[in-house]
Amino acid sequence: MSFPVCPEIVGKQLHIPVFAKDWLEATLLRNGLQPTLNEKSLGYVGYELLTVLAERQLIMEQSVILDSVASTYAIRNTWKDLATRYGADMRVIECVCSNQAMHRARLGRRERNIPGWHELEWSDVETVKQYYQAWDEDRLVLDMANPIDENLSRVKSYCE
Repeated sequence: MSFPVCPEIVGKQLHIPVFAKDWLEATLLRNGLQPTLNEKSLGYVGYELLTVLAERQLIMEQSVILDSVASTYAIRNTWKDLATRYGADMRVIECVCSNQAMHRARLGRRERNIPGWHELEWSDVETVKQYYQAWDEDRLVLDMANPIDENLSRVKSYCE
């Protein structure tokens, strides 16, 4: 099951590669590369990998979609600086769901099938809310309670 306008749908429609933090972190875990408490956190390393992949695309003057909550100003600023360095436009799409019951139900049914990764639970959403830093910049905000065609149309207009 996919959420209305998941990054993969957008990437496929716009012919842009999608790199997802959860897939990268799952690969690290499957290969026994989980950082220890004395090293960087798994999340930090996941963001570092996303940044490197994005930079490789930008070096080749190609677009990239980064699939992540990007919960802190630090990672957002890193990506803004990267876009500026390569003269790329950065388009931020924030996905929200105005209907909490729908959001919980979708999350409960979602199967991303990422090898070595757990499916997220509502408690994960609640945990991220505790440290999430709200966006205070221009962005497209999509309500996942809206129909997929409506959201996809808005994404295409925003990205073109």
